[in-house]
Amino acid sequence: MKPGFPKDYRGQFEIAEVVPTTGTPANARLQATRSLRVSLHPGIDAMSVEDSQGTVIGLILGHPISSASRTMHEGRLRLSAPCPRTAPEIEAFIEAQIYALAGPFLFILDLPGLRRVYLDACGSLSAVYDPLARRVAATSLLLLDPDSAGRRFRADMYARLGVIREGWFLGGLTAHEGIFRLMPNFFLDFDTFEAHRHWPVASIAPSPDPRAACAVIATNARDTIAATLARGGINMALTSGNETRLLLAAAREMRDDLHFFTVSTPTTRLDVHTATTLAARHGLDHRLLPEVQADTDGQIDWHARTGHTYGGLHVKTHPTTRQLENRPFFVGGLGGEIGRGFFWRGGDTDATRLTARDIWARTGMPADDTGIAAIEQWLGGVAHLPGLLQLDLAYLELRMGCWGFAMAYANHTPVHIHPLISRTCFTAMLSLPPDWRRQENGSNRWIREVIRQNWPELLDLPINRYGDYRDRLRLLERALRAPHLIPKKLRKMFG
Repeated sequence: MKPGFPKDYRGQFEIAEVVPTTGTPANARLQATRSLRVSLHPGIDAMSVEDSQGTVIGLILGHPISSASRTMHEGRLRLSAPCPRTAPEIEAFIEAQIYALAGPFLFILDLPGLRRVYLDACGSLSAVYDPLARRVAATSLLLLDPDSAGRRFRADMYARLGVIREGWFLGGLTAHEGIFRLMPNFFLDFDTFEAHRHWPVASIAPSPDPRAACAVIATNARDTIAATLARGGINMALTSGNETRLLLAAAREMRDDLHFFTVSTPTTRLDVHTATTLAARHGLDHRLLPEVQADTDGQIDWHARTGHTYGGLHVKTHPTTRQLENRPFFVGGLGGEIGRGFFWRGGDTDATRLTARDIWARTGMPADDTGIAAIEQWLGGVAHLPGLLQLDLAYLELRMGCWGFAMAYANHTPVHIHPLISRTCFTAMLSLPPDWRRQENGSNRWIREVIRQNWPELLDLPINRYGDYRDRLRLLERALRAPHLIPKKLRKMFG
């Protein structure tokens, strides 16, 4: 697909020390902090952030949610503690005050000597930055004119990684030379334009009570859904998978106010079977969405909105979700994978020693020296942590942050809320024993425990399976339909 520029930058932003000009359409509105200028394009919200003493300390973009009070904030965000003014103290403040929030957000701290950009726990509102130009933006094309975009495009790497199909740029790389992605758990220092890890600073303490940790996940997800529902109608995904079943269980008290949907295609027959059965058994408001294909111009535009860093099936099928614009919010299950050992292999333990090539192999992509070098640099910051946590952080930061939310600005309506994405949920997931997180017949023990605690009848139907001969047929059909996935799967399993 020929790289192009998007028709507009709806839902995107740019941060600079002066009023941005290059690549900024005239319909953007400016909002200032103490020393920075933020260009906000239609479709993205921003509000000032005050500490408990009323001092404005920065700006937050997106839809921050205080789960405990079931509040989606708007207008301004008032924190509950005074903000310190020194670097050592600010870390604990940010962790306690900002990372108590759920919802998709990006926080800009602007104090003398402390000018930083922080992402939410999974980078739901992703950001890229150009250190030479000293500018931050939602996607790289906001930072580039057509000539520089062409000169700096990593055409060879883009092709090697198969980005338009299903590959992606890892380790903070993007599709353009000199522009880097800010990964989850890193902040960008606006004075040095260097990214620094701020979480985790040590190993995650094991939970003394895994069932209690599961209850924390369910409560946090339930409260996030309730806060979203208080602001407007919700269309909620329902599939055969783990996370949508968990969210259905967590939202049991609200089920009569939620509207469920399942995308119906020849490749989603299991999802349709499971979702329609659940809806019939439990009286859910449920509908099937037919797949809608984008034309060529629509595909080029959608891909450009990601900064040419995301491809795959969504490039063609993204108009399907426009059928959900009758309600302001879409609720999905991204984030639950962080607790499900996606990059683990059977023999992995906390003592497993990993190299950059080992981690690259877990992605399933063909080897690439530039990408592996970026992983080598990333690995230096987590090498002191247990092996399983290294793999979990690799999935969170290198997969979800660099791939999963590289498309954050491609579909700008309805607003996407993923209730399992929060520091609270992730910490609880990563505190669980390894045997609670390993895959078992398409699911995990902690997923089933959350469902059992909240709506046990939902477990009467298998997760990710029919539970009969059709499961074997599905594997065969998938291999025949997408033979290119076979070598990728082998690389993931064996390197």
